[in-house]
Amino acid sequence: MRNLIYRAIKIAVAVVLAIFIAEILGLHYSITAGVLAMLSILDSRIQTYVVGIKRVGIALIGLILASILFYFGGFNLVILGGFILLFVPVVTIMKSSEALVASTVLVTHMYTLKLYGIPIILNEMALLLIGVMVAWGLNLHMPSIEKEIRGIQEDVEKHIKTILHKMTLQLINQCSIEEQENILASLDTLLIKGLEKAVQYNNNYVLKDNTYFIRYFQMRRQQYVVITHMEKHFHTMFITIDQALPLSDFTEKIAIQLNECNSGEMILKEAQELKKYYQKSALPATRIEFENRATLYQYLNDITYFIEIKVKFMAQYGDIIYCKASYLGSRD
Repeated sequence: MRNLIYRAIKIAVAVVLAIFIAEILGLHYSITAGVLAMLSILDSRIQTYVVGIKRVGIALIGLILASILFYFGGFNLVILGGFILLFVPVVTIMKSSEALVASTVLVTHMYTLKLYGIPIILNEMALLLIGVMVAWGLNLHMPSIEKEIRGIQEDVEKHIKTILHKMTLQLINQCSIEEQENILASLDTLLIKGLEKAVQYNNNYVLKDNTYFIRYFQMRRQQYVVITHMEKHFHTMFITIDQALPLSDFTEKIAIQLNECNSGEMILKEAQELKKYYQKSALPATRIEFENRATLYQYLNDITYFIEIKVKFMAQYGDIIYCKASYLGSRD
């Protein structure tokens, strides 16, 4: 709610300021400067700058094209329609569809005033530049969403812990498969939201690399995919408690130790030791025991890969990880 109010205030200020500047300069259709400023207040700094530059370039092309068409064909609806017919493909090819509406509005001013040439082009470009630059100026300050991203991180890790904990029970036949479905769906939603917020957070910085949170949620997305694959094993597996208990205990240990700052290296070594344990175990006596043992081993391979994903992430981004002392105190 606070961000919504802040954005509303920023848009209101942008509209009023842009119209005021346009009126001071004596431009025709000064209200348009306010509308363009409103359209240029976007969710991130980079988005605001990139879209603004595109709008300026595309608008100049559109105004020149419209001037040529009006010069040879006159001011009528057929020529205006012809302009749009030619301009839309140009904007599409240049991948600048966000500039189409603003440019078309400026061209309609030429049509209404029945003017073409340098003076009207300068007037329209001045309106656009005012709107874009006012938006740039106001978007120099963006409210930080790091706290919100941190909250999503915590929720993601809580969900993964819960899923792993339930898997420890599933391994010893004490938890139903259906209990996991809602948690997995909720985790999927959180990961999508987290990645969107991480991209927005990164785009609020022009000269600084803040891709860490993007990489973090991508890493958790990889682990989510592995978890969904692990969950499928329980549809076909029924293992005796003696066989599954070591792996159940190991899964619970992963759930307890799971957090952003854990490198995963020690738990990965334990996974390798557990593999050796099962390799040394007595061979299955029946076909059913063999199939169940194979499924169990596949589960172990999957959870090992789950850990390896985190180990690889820490190897790449461990030096920039956000594990400050004050933050670590609140984690597992």
